[in-house]
Amino acid sequence: MQKVADPGEEETLREQLTEGGSPECPSCGTPLRLTPVPPRSDVSYVRNRLLLECASCAFRVVLDRK
Repeated sequence: MQKVADPGEEETLREQLTEGGSPECPSCGTPLRLTPVPPRSDVSYVRNRLLLECASCAFRVVLDRK
């Protein structure tokens, strides 16, 4: 079953990314795979997002980059 991040976990992951570190899964500690999600042209607002996924426990979250 897929686990999604709670707000506290999202904030921790954002801080790890801001500091230039490699974020780890908050559930199992495995390094997360980072995949850029480009903005879509069919959406009126533009977002720059990053998908973080754990290959071990199926944890995943999409974060807006600032």
